[in-house]
Amino acid sequence: MVDTRNNVPAHRPSRRAEIVDAAIKLFARKGFVDAAINDVADEADVVVSAVYYHFSGKDELFSAAVNSVFESINEVVAKVRADDTPGDVASLDAVIDAVWEWIDTHPDEATLIYFQLPGATRQITTLRQEFDDLHVRRAFGYLGDDHAPRQRPSAARQAATTLAARTLVDMLIAVHTMRLADGPLSGESNGRLRKAVHQLSHRIVAIT
Repeated sequence: MVDTRNNVPAHRPSRRAEIVDAAIKLFARKGFVDAAINDVADEADVVVSAVYYHFSGKDELFSAAVNSVFESINEVVAKVRADDTPGDVASLDAVIDAVWEWIDTHPDEATLIYFQLPGATRQITTLRQEFDDLHVRRAFGYLGDDHAPRQRPSAARQAATTLAARTLVDMLIAVHTMRLADGPLSGESNGRLRKAVHQLSHRIVAIT
């Protein structure tokens, strides 16, 4: 049987996205340690040299896969509320729902970022921190214009607002981790759980 993958030029730019998509699936299912470049090549239906044409090795490929997922989530959020648009409780609800639905329809991507990131590589730690910081900055927008960090009415008020923004983001991330796979919230009704998340988010915003 002829291996048609050998007829695919290793340098085809269009294959990069396919390789990243394959990497997302493999890293989500096997984890960073157990997934091999050969596995990704098989999943993408390309020769191994095609993977190495685009990526220097597994570390860079894993970073590309994670960054692709983060960018997808950022796009989902931006479609609901752009960074330069003031937020309110209604827009916060819309963002929560949009991300929730995206996660439910992208199981491999969700598994990758919620279960396969801790301790993978130093670059991943940086990417995760940048992602978290971005959404913490966005969270300030839901706390009202008079709560914006640049105005800083008092040190105590600023500390409370910063804590609220970080608590909001950390809570939303934690909920998805706990409700996926066999997590402690996986047996809860999706509708009731989402409603509870909305209510808790409103309380976090209100206390500032």
